[in-house]
Amino acid sequence: MGYYDDYYRAEVRAVEALTPTMIRIVFGGEDLRRFVSSGDPDERLVVVLPRPGERHTPDPVRQADGTLDYPADDEPEIRSYTVRRFDPEAPEMVIDFVRHVGGAAAAWAIQARVGDVVYLSPAKGWYSPPADATWQLLLADLTGLPALGRILDELPAGMRAITVAEVATDADRQRFTSAAEVSSQWLVAGNGHGPSRLLEELKRFEFPTGPGYIWFAGEASESRAVRKYVRRELGWTTDRFTIIGYWRMDQERWMARYEPIGETLEKVYTDAVASGLSEGDALDVYEDALEKAGL
Repeated sequence: MGYYDDYYRAEVRAVEALTPTMIRIVFGGEDLRRFVSSGDPDERLVVVLPRPGERHTPDPVRQADGTLDYPADDEPEIRSYTVRRFDPEAPEMVIDFVRHVGGAAAAWAIQARVGDVVYLSPAKGWYSPPADATWQLLLADLTGLPALGRILDELPAGMRAITVAEVATDADRQRFTSAAEVSSQWLVAGNGHGPSRLLEELKRFEFPTGPGYIWFAGEASESRAVRKYVRRELGWTTDRFTIIGYWRMDQERWMARYEPIGETLEKVYTDAVASGLSEGDALDVYEDALEKAGL
């Protein structure tokens, strides 16, 4: 896979049906003592999955350059997930999986049992509110709920947070705790079952006075529409928001169109960064290139 400088062996310690559409898996094992959290409440890592019918992910192998990785011609399935909670003393890591049809990770999580083994990559996050922000607007669908919950867990007293969360059913609502002043809105929409309403709610949002910050995690095309609205309609600079696409509708068809021109489009982003643009501004350039390519 070639993207990570290390992998961590993790054993399933507990499996819980958190809601009808969310499965919580607790991982442990001595190798997790080496794991170093990025410190970002929306930190994400790659889960290297066991092959169908197996309970243990294959061990990464030593490459010619000395790093650990998987052979390019025999890679296991990998999927990206949020670290909901990490306790380095236990050591113990909690990851919440969305239950959905056709997903390799969802299929594995549904049948996961205590003792199953996966490998995890290092983690990275993007949540980065400016120091002067007095309020935060946090928008997420089911895939963003683990990060949303951890953000709220870690917000300090005196901060104001407004959350808009989109779930598949009323029973998928979760109870979060926070030292911050939090007001919450739950929507039953989107998540592959119908149109998302997150952009609609953003457009009708009454912004508080004072400097703020917007964080969004959801479907990729919705994230592009939200980003475009925040940048072009609201006129916000990229240091005041983080808008990330966590998944994509019709992923296979999209990838079939993307792969022939992927390297060219990725070069648009790297060239933009090399020219001196911030990562946020370079992402705008990249998103414009995707849109021009019909992606």
